[in-house]
Order: sequence, then structure tokens, then C-alpha cells
Amino acid sequence: MKRTIIMSLIGVLFVLILGSYSLFFYAQRPLVRAKSEATAIAKEQAGIEKAMDFYWYNGGVDTYFTVGGYTNEEEYQYVVIKQNGGNTWTFSSQEIVTEEEAKSILLALKQPSDILEARIGMEKEEPFWEVAYQDEEGQLGYIIISARTGELIREFQDI
Repeated sequence: MKRTIIMSLIGVLFVLILGSYSLFFYAQRPLVRAKSEATAIAKEQAGIEKAMDFYWYNGGVDTYFTVGGYTNEEEYQYVVIKQNGGNTWTFSSQEIVTEEEAKSILLALKQPSDILEARIGMEKEEPFWEVAYQDEEGQLGYIIISARTGELIREFQDI
């Protein structure tokens, strides 16, 4: 009797683990597919040889995927791809603010308790960084800064 109960519990546990893994795997499929397709476009359009970073910006009206990586000349570039329409922009890390610089700008402006993430978007064909953070009271906020100049465009607090 005890053995039957133990075997039943092991079976239920196995089904729960397998179900959790399947749920996680299927939930990640859109991200994996977007990253793979964006990386292929970045390699074709900008000569990215080694993709290092992937950003998914889903704000405003349009969605943008960005791949950051090195060309065969070891130049780091960002390739921004509009999901609908496929428009592509390429920016050298020398001509725009990098992710680390965008996070440093946030630190100088807000002194957050935690930086959650940064991602690149486009507005009127101009790149920007959206940097999300959590403040000391646990409230969420984010800033939008120009990727060309590092200037603050907009900010949202206490979300």
C-alpha cells in the first residue's frame, strides 16, 4: 500500500516537472524565434559576425528587435529592425550611447535601487534607450533617452 502511494506521488511529480518544462519551453519560443531571425538579418544587413546582445522593444505603436554585435573588423554595432515592414537601421557604438552609458545616465538622474533592463526603440527614425528601474520604495519607473545625445526625452515614475 505504501509503495503504491509512493509510486503515485513519483508519477504525479514527474508529470508536474514535465508539464512545467513544456510550459516554459513553449513560452520561450517567440523570444527564441525573434532573436534567431533578427540575428540572421543583422548578419546579412550589417555584417555582424558575433551577436552579443538582443533587445526587444514593444512600446508605442511599433515593435523593434535589436541585435548588438561585432563585425569582422571587431567594430561593435547595433542593428535595429522594425518588426512590421522590416526597416533596418545600423548604428556604430561610436555614434550612439551604449547600453552601459544609458544605465550610467539613469544612475546620474535617478539613483535607483535596481536597474531592471535597457532596450533600444525608435521614434521618427531616431534611436532611443528605454531604461527601466526600481526606486527605493519599490516603485517602477523608466526613462527614455536619446541614443544619439544621451539627453533625457521622457520619464515615467511610480508605476
